[in-house]
Amino acid sequence: MKSDHAAEADTRSAVLRQAAALFADNGYDAVSVREIVGAAGVTKPALYYHFGNKEGVARALIDEFLNAATVMRQGVFAEADGVRELIETYTREMLALAVDFKDTLAFAFSLWFGRSSLKNLIRHTEEYDACVTAEWKQQLVARGMSARQGELAIKTYWALLMHELLKTVQCPEFKGCADSLANEMATLVLNGVSGFEGTDV
Repeated sequence: MKSDHAAEADTRSAVLRQAAALFADNGYDAVSVREIVGAAGVTKPALYYHFGNKEGVARALIDEFLNAATVMRQGVFAEADGVRELIETYTREMLALAVDFKDTLAFAFSLWFGRSSLKNLIRHTEEYDACVTAEWKQQLVARGMSARQGELAIKTYWALLMHELLKTVQCPEFKGCADSLANEMATLVLNGVSGFEGTDV
């Protein structure tokens, strides 16, 4: 027999999993609490106990993904040596995360590129993105790029990575070829900033 703690963890996980699928398919504003608890096989009081309300479910979903991305990023930053290895390793790990969190990422894209009532959550993700950009610039400069090169590299890399993440979300059968993509993206980024060697902000 499961402990109360294990049962609560299962309830929380079921709500998040089903909410992610519903938000991804229908959009946040079109999904009701009744639909979420019905799909998850739990009661409304159970959802309110764990998340407070529907917006709390959305926040928990996004935070779950961002926390996983943070752990991954910190590991890559600690282990990768040069810029190429950093980009290639991060690309492979991020594509793997995108597959694992496909529904949550689809929901996140709907927030970033669509219309939603979740203004506070959108601001939360924008603040997170700004911190990540600053971390990346610091890491690139520490590996020998000028500040200007770092800024250009980040802009180029995010555009390429976003394209691949969107493909992962939009094509359920798409698995990608992480190794070749990682190599191509690193080459494009490094070639793009090579003409700015030695420049600074």
